[in-house]
Amino acid sequence: MKIKHYLLWNRHSKLQLPLLLFIYIKILAHPTITHSASTSSAAKSNTNNNIKTKYPHAATYEAHAKQYLDKASERMQHIWTRSRNSFFSLTTKGRGYNAVNQAPIKQEIENDYRHLVYALAMNLSTIPVMQLNDPILRRRVKRLAKLQLYGLADDDYEEAKNLIHTMQTFITTRMVCSLSDCQTTVAMVPTILNHAGRSKNLADLEYFWRQWRTVLADRDRAKSAFISYVRLLRLAASYNGHITPSRTWYLYYDTDNFQRELEDVVWEIMPLYKELHAYLLKCVRNTYGDKLNADEDAIPAHVLEQIVRQAWSPRTVFRTPYPKNQLPTVQQRLEEILVTPLKIIKKAAEFFESIGLNQMSDSFYEKFSRRIGDEDIGSDCRAEVFYFPPDAALRYCPKLDYKKLMQMHGNMAELQYNLYRGRLPFGVDSEPCPGFASGIGEAAVIASGTPRHLNRLHILFNNSLNEEQSMNRLFRMGIHTILAIPQYFINDKFLVDVMDGHIGAQELNCAYWGLQNKYAGVVPPMRRNEKTFDPDFKFYRGLNPEKPNTVKLLSEILGFQFYRAFCLASEQYRPGDPEYPLHNCDFYGSKKAGTLMKEIMEAGATKHWRDLLEIATGDRKLSGKGVMEYFAPLYTWLKEQNKQNDVEPGWETGTRCSKDYYSPT
Repeated sequence: MKIKHYLLWNRHSKLQLPLLLFIYIKILAHPTITHSASTSSAAKSNTNNNIKTKYPHAATYEAHAKQYLDKASERMQHIWTRSRNSFFSLTTKGRGYNAVNQAPIKQEIENDYRHLVYALAMNLSTIPVMQLNDPILRRRVKRLAKLQLYGLADDDYEEAKNLIHTMQTFITTRMVCSLSDCQTTVAMVPTILNHAGRSKNLADLEYFWRQWRTVLADRDRAKSAFISYVRLLRLAASYNGHITPSRTWYLYYDTDNFQRELEDVVWEIMPLYKELHAYLLKCVRNTYGDKLNADEDAIPAHVLEQIVRQAWSPRTVFRTPYPKNQLPTVQQRLEEILVTPLKIIKKAAEFFESIGLNQMSDSFYEKFSRRIGDEDIGSDCRAEVFYFPPDAALRYCPKLDYKKLMQMHGNMAELQYNLYRGRLPFGVDSEPCPGFASGIGEAAVIASGTPRHLNRLHILFNNSLNEEQSMNRLFRMGIHTILAIPQYFINDKFLVDVMDGHIGAQELNCAYWGLQNKYAGVVPPMRRNEKTFDPDFKFYRGLNPEKPNTVKLLSEILGFQFYRAFCLASEQYRPGDPEYPLHNCDFYGSKKAGTLMKEIMEAGATKHWRDLLEIATGDRKLSGKGVMEYFAPLYTWLKEQNKQNDVEPGWETGTRCSKDYYSPT
């Protein structure tokens, strides 16, 4: 008797049962499956039989799985067709593709996709994966049988979406009184952050830091939304049969205690982080004097954010290694050479074509490349890549600058990945784990910003900087990268520890500051208690499972890990050779590097991410080796400077947070 397909094709199914109970009921209801259970002990007793005898119903399971997936693939093709049509209709000349007119269509497509994978997961969850002979089919079933928030019932899913939206508005809503009066209100992004990048007034920084959190503390606005959201994440985990909720958060990494592996990498780069932290702390002490609470070993959170915002600014609260030998200005030369944003896209495409990846045809530039409309540009417009196989499309930012040049290399890496994965069956036509594809893109971004590559583009006249300029560049990159990695980890660990019950609802705020103290040497600007909820704006941005802090952290780590591997393959990085350091490697034109990149892109999710990581890098685990080797000259310089300045790296300080401490916010 064939298992009915009523679940897969009932798009409005509202099953409320946890997944384990559902599976139990399905097993009892279907003679084919019950018969399998009743005869399995007899089959297993015959050790001389092959796998088909050991699992007598394996062929039946495979047939059912293929039927489900074939039907789902047909529906997925319709969804992709709608995505393609909406891209064309909304990007036609004279019709701007903006948040207002795209929202209803995107919502419809997202709802259709969600109902499809929800019903498909309910069907595939009854299939015993290990009894499937076909390894690709096994991967498809395993990846599609469990879901994150999509696995929630309709009402719970809508609540989760609303909570995510609410917490995202904390970042962009104007809700803090300006410095002059409350007639004008400002938002964290972009106004408050931009002010932090420009100002050297410590009182202003403290005001905005405190006031934003005061607004969020009103009626437990932020804390209650977060706790409600965690409840739904736990519910989604229960549908997957996960006793430990974080197993669902880390679902696609298929790794026991994945957070421990992330933590190991943080500790691997910690010696470099501590040296940079110590140097910067001395700098801001010199800038702010006693106002900074100079007796502390930690950097106040609002000052750390200011440092990060000023990473590439000409006016900073820190001292670059060689202030009299700053980096050359490239903007004017870039405008002269590249002329238009479209030329940036073509140069980024040329990078991947040079290493043997897909050629971008004239048809791509005519049909699948669209300019972002003026109404959507904003302060920092970002390109967007679309996936509707067999094609991929791009909406690009019309700005012409160095930052967009590097970002476009990451966008083009994603587009190349989409073209390769689009050739794979539905279910494995994705990256093997979240952050894997963006890690490849990050490797291309790093290469595109090197003096060697800028010289190839005729934007710089030399293929390397002098020693002092090179150190300044590494220093600013270190602020941008090294300071970010522990913060991504802290935000991720805090969420996961709350989900798993390691942090209780009555200790949220001080637990957060405990993590900031342990992994980053950061404290709040003033004493805090449990009446507030202090995570920064990046924490809220990373609560969406589609763009979590885990992915940001992994893309940074894998970016340098892949970059090192591609550079070794191209022989543009030769360890010990000062003429070919890692920080100036450009693997443009290397077919060997391209072969590695192409192989891991073409595989999609057909293999475990560790298998693909090993193909590219020779390692099966995440590693900070790429980061440490890239910044090795900076690490040496920082150690020498801190020693000369009699500065001891590290921190021994309190968290400035106590449950019973009273503070009039």
